[in-house]
Amino acid sequence: MRILIIRPGAIGDTLLTLPVIQALRQHHANPHITFIGNAAVLPLMLASGMVEEVSDYQSLQWSELFSSRGIQHPGTRAMIAQANLVICWLRDPDGIVERNLYNAGAGRVIVAPGRPATSDRTHIVQYLAQTIGLQASEANFVLRLPDAPQHVQQTIAIHPGSGGAQKCWPSARFVAVIQHFLGKGQRVLLLGGPADRERLQLILDALPEGAEQLEIMQDASLMNVAYALLKCKCYLGNDSGITHLAALLGVPTLALFGASDPAVWHPVGKAVKVIAARSLEDISIYTVIETLKAFTHV
Repeated sequence: MRILIIRPGAIGDTLLTLPVIQALRQHHANPHITFIGNAAVLPLMLASGMVEEVSDYQSLQWSELFSSRGIQHPGTRAMIAQANLVICWLRDPDGIVERNLYNAGAGRVIVAPGRPATSDRTHIVQYLAQTIGLQASEANFVLRLPDAPQHVQQTIAIHPGSGGAQKCWPSARFVAVIQHFLGKGQRVLLLGGPADRERLQLILDALPEGAEQLEIMQDASLMNVAYALLKCKCYLGNDSGITHLAALLGVPTLALFGASDPAVWHPVGKAVKVIAARSLEDISIYTVIETLKAFTHV
């Protein structure tokens, strides 16, 4: 059974597809799955064995999905023609993507929006699974990587950023949390990506220089971040791709939600705690510190 999955979106959107891919693997005998999506996540998907082949959705060849001339690229046509099932999670109101896929030789095609309607509060994992007639487990999923570290360090991983500023707890409050745990002799791993540079710098400027217990990991590949997280005792972050990664890896995760609906977007994992408020400003430093201490026994 050859399955082709086309799933554009941010890192978090892509990672939350993994439990559904696992359900597909359990439903079909010896499936060969090709995943087209966010380039940052593709090495992780291959390393985990969740898929057999990958391709970057931003490659020019995939723009032909929406072309009125149809799909012309020979490599793309060959990949589609080999697929017994093509699952395409994106908006296709005029049916042009579905038509182009069938015209390129796809067996069965399922096209559905990549997220539920605004009024639908079904969790994204369950929603995606329902679009293909399956059920997927949220709580029991663990993303496994080869050569995972055997020993967990006494380190708290913290990622203060997100894809949007409205999803970020105030930087000054992250500073207070970091200072609290550094003051207790706790090691802290501070994570940041390209979109987090200004926020990360604000936090670093507010922290005392030369803190031996503080480690910075900035602009690392998602694979390197994953292995660093696997060494940590727990994780704190906003609604972000890195938060979803930590949770999926089985790292005890505390996620802060304000602008987005946790009913739809809460992280998936065996040890996840969510603090949600209408405004992130309403989440206190004390609540985060006490919840993190109770949640992780630090």
